[in-house]
Amino acid sequence: MFRYLWRHKAFSAVLLFLFGIGLDLQPTAAWAGLALLLFLRLTKVHPLLLIYDLTDRAAIKHIRTLATKRAHMLSPDEYGNVSEETWDKHLNTFIKKTLLPEFQRRKVDHLLAKNPKRYAGRLRTRINRIIDRHQPAQPLAEVDETMTGREFELYCRDILQEAGWHAALTPGSGDQGADIIAEKDGRRVVIQCKFYNGAVGNKAVQEAYAAAAFHDAPYAVVVTNSVYTKSAHQLAQRMACCW
Repeated sequence: MFRYLWRHKAFSAVLLFLFGIGLDLQPTAAWAGLALLLFLRLTKVHPLLLIYDLTDRAAIKHIRTLATKRAHMLSPDEYGNVSEETWDKHLNTFIKKTLLPEFQRRKVDHLLAKNPKRYAGRLRTRINRIIDRHQPAQPLAEVDETMTGREFELYCRDILQEAGWHAALTPGSGDQGADIIAEKDGRRVVIQCKFYNGAVGNKAVQEAYAAAAFHDAPYAVVVTNSVYTKSAHQLAQRMACCW
């Protein structure tokens, strides 16, 4: 509803200005404006609005990272189960390390200190709503469900070429798991394409890294029209650290 009353303290200045003018023109409205100013200043409404404003701006600033992290952490495991615990922990860390220092700088962190669990829950809900509203459009929205696996590989190759990569399909045999080898600015990437109905698991990650080693490429990528299992995400992160 507010966006927001106290940004740059402009609202306070406007109310005081209107109060000064309104005493002569409309005393009732002037006193009502002053009462609203005092109410906001003397209650927790002002710091609460400021906290929400700072949260919104930080979430929008980091929207791509947050949206990607949420997609990874809420991916189903091998049994189709989804756990929100890891994502909630990540948001708590985001609040602590990214938002709290700004709250402290603006001297509104006292609200969180009074009831940290309650306000952390509110902020997590708010961030999730912002991600739902602003997250980037799905890049594979044009994928045709009737595609074959080879057509999906061609589709991925065309996207890479449009982005300025020199991308070529492998012959399909003896490629050690590589479907596309792409190069740009001296960087070589081995890509495995998985056109699936179900979730992509560990095997695809293992094959992609094996193919990258075989083709002497420093980067391995698994692309899919579907989703990845939680264990596939974890394996990819572990192998990327050790690669």
